[in-house]
Amino acid sequence: MEKRPHSLSLSFVLLRFGFAMMACMLICCVVWFAALSFLESREIVYPGHIGNRQVEKIITENPRVFQIPNDDFLAEYAVVDKNGNLIISNVHGKAQKALIEKASKGDNNTLLHTYADGSCGVFRWHFRKEFSNPVWRAALPPFEYLWWITLGIACILCWLLNAVWLRRQLVKKLGLFQEVSEKIGAQELDFEIPHAGIKEFDQALDAMEHMRIALYSSLSSQWAAQQQRDSEMAALAHDLKTPITLIGGNAELLLEDDLQENHRKMVETILESNTRAKQYVSSLLETSRGEEEVFADTDLKEFFDLLCQNLRPLAQAQQVKLELQNNLTGRVPMQFHRLLRGVGNVVQNAVEYTPKGGTVSVKGSMLPQGWQLEIEDEGPGFSAAALCHGTERLWRGDSARAATGHNGLGLWSASQVVQKHKGQIFLSNGDRGGNVLISFNKDAEKGHPCHQKQE
Repeated sequence: MEKRPHSLSLSFVLLRFGFAMMACMLICCVVWFAALSFLESREIVYPGHIGNRQVEKIITENPRVFQIPNDDFLAEYAVVDKNGNLIISNVHGKAQKALIEKASKGDNNTLLHTYADGSCGVFRWHFRKEFSNPVWRAALPPFEYLWWITLGIACILCWLLNAVWLRRQLVKKLGLFQEVSEKIGAQELDFEIPHAGIKEFDQALDAMEHMRIALYSSLSSQWAAQQQRDSEMAALAHDLKTPITLIGGNAELLLEDDLQENHRKMVETILESNTRAKQYVSSLLETSRGEEEVFADTDLKEFFDLLCQNLRPLAQAQQVKLELQNNLTGRVPMQFHRLLRGVGNVVQNAVEYTPKGGTVSVKGSMLPQGWQLEIEDEGPGFSAAALCHGTERLWRGDSARAATGHNGLGLWSASQVVQKHKGQIFLSNGDRGGNVLISFNKDAEKGHPCHQKQE
């Protein structure tokens, strides 16, 4: 694995974000103060001390009577005569009453001045920046309030913009994990793990790179082994055709001789079995080439009859009686030969586990939404373990039904074929022995195979 470029730690990235946000806020403050200085220099905005100076000026001129100031006068005022009657004021209502009360209490921003004619003026000013335009002062809040509000909004916007930028960067980096996970999940392993640029993220990506390499190596080994197995299977299936052909040819030659009736039946059974063996070898070759039998509409009654016909010679050889009940009707789509082999394995197991002189019952019946086959033997039945694991591949742990020559593939292969046809296999124990129910019922609920019929 190539060495990755230098990465930044997540702590440094977050610290850089903090500094960037503070720098943006500082720039906003500088710009706002520069704008304030510009407005004050152009006398668009009055500095905070102007109101105090205007009041001092109107007092130091020492007029005998109060002179009404112009619209540029910022302070609040109220003038009363020597009898306490209001003469003039630029505030009204509660504001006027509050102005007089503050004067009586000696507020710092309030001044009381007595004129020569006996009248008394009360002046109050605020140390805040104001618009120089009287219309703006009347229509808008004080400039200093607006200035601080806009500065706060600008700082909040700086924080939001930086936060959005950081989020987009982190989401972009985290998206690499989703991209890599999707490719690994799809087993598209021939790609290069990207570089995130953040130390902690790259460490996680490096771990995913090791996983990718290990998975790639494992899948490559499995693929090579599978290819080898397929090649060996194809070669073995091809080689089997020669002895099978010889067996069939010799059986046909024997039939040309004048044989006793029982001998002729034996040779005919050999020839029929040889024909089925040829079909199995052909299917094995198709499977090794990746081909699969197509689904075709099949008459259920003919399927049942052929199934029993194929297994009747085995039952006779084992001295086991077949009890058949064919109530199947209609046609259904199926992989004929594949399903015939799968179900045949189940019946063959029942015949082999049934003692000589016993009976194997094979019953076919229709269901409201499908059809089913029930195979019952007179063998030792299934153990509790077999009821749960009997359809698992290579499982041979059932002492109750142990027999030499079995490799744990019969019920498993049957289960695979039945599932391919959207059916289910249920194992149970009946009155006589083991019972296998193969159901192709569209309305059947999925059940756990670990169950035993209670009689």
